[in-house]
Amino acid sequence: MELKDKLLLIKENDYQAPSDIFPLVQEMIHNIGSLDAQLRDELIYTTLSNWIPGHALTVYELEQILPVVLDENHLHFRLGETNSDAVFTRSFSMLVISLFLSRHRESPFLSKEHIHQIKENVFYNVQKERDYRGYDEVKGWAHAIAHAADVLDDLAQCTELDETDLLTILDLVYQKITVTDRVYSDGEDERMVKSIINVLNRKILSETYIKQWIQRFSDVEKDSEFLPAFRQKNNIKNFLKSLYFRIKFHQLDADLGPTIEHTLYKVEPVYYS
Repeated sequence: MELKDKLLLIKENDYQAPSDIFPLVQEMIHNIGSLDAQLRDELIYTTLSNWIPGHALTVYELEQILPVVLDENHLHFRLGETNSDAVFTRSFSMLVISLFLSRHRESPFLSKEHIHQIKENVFYNVQKERDYRGYDEVKGWAHAIAHAADVLDDLAQCTELDETDLLTILDLVYQKITVTDRVYSDGEDERMVKSIINVLNRKILSETYIKQWIQRFSDVEKDSEFLPAFRQKNNIKNFLKSLYFRIKFHQLDADLGPTIEHTLYKVEPVYYS
């Protein structure tokens, strides 16, 4: 029976795990970047999102899967390419990591070494990712940046990460928000903001540093070409607005509000004159 047919039956059976779950999961991971959007997203990912947090897999089995998900054929598969199908493998491997971290927060099972391994691989992926597409009309969600944002959010909540790691998360978000290749249009700004909120919730970084980080968005080096500079400016504005209202909603660090406001004024002074 083909993998898709197996997973359709499992879905119809309310995701009840079969007795041969581990080899089936290995097959699913092998096909994590399938160009069949239904197989990749609705079946493989959704099934894993039921099984991994739902403890259908043992800790030993998860420990066997983790290095595969993090390897050159998955999370780092042809990393740096743009507009190629390899993005689906990287992006959905990233979502599997999110499932690992979600289960770990609910019931810790990852060692400090595992967390470090995940962190270093995720940070490297985010730094090098260059495919900024959201939804592809033919092949479905690519969404590498949004999925990366989800994992940065998961990592920010891990007590195993220290001040240096949280600073790295801020820097990676800054790098991805200030890109000039595309205006994010598929919720990437909101997903990135979520990781920042959880960095703030850790209460490790000083308010002074956070303010300086926000102010950096108005001082970013602008591209000399109009269109790249325009895209970058729109990404920054969208992100800062999302950050502003999320901080207000969660009633976090009220003093950051005026800092965001003044940064927005500097980013787009024409509308605030």
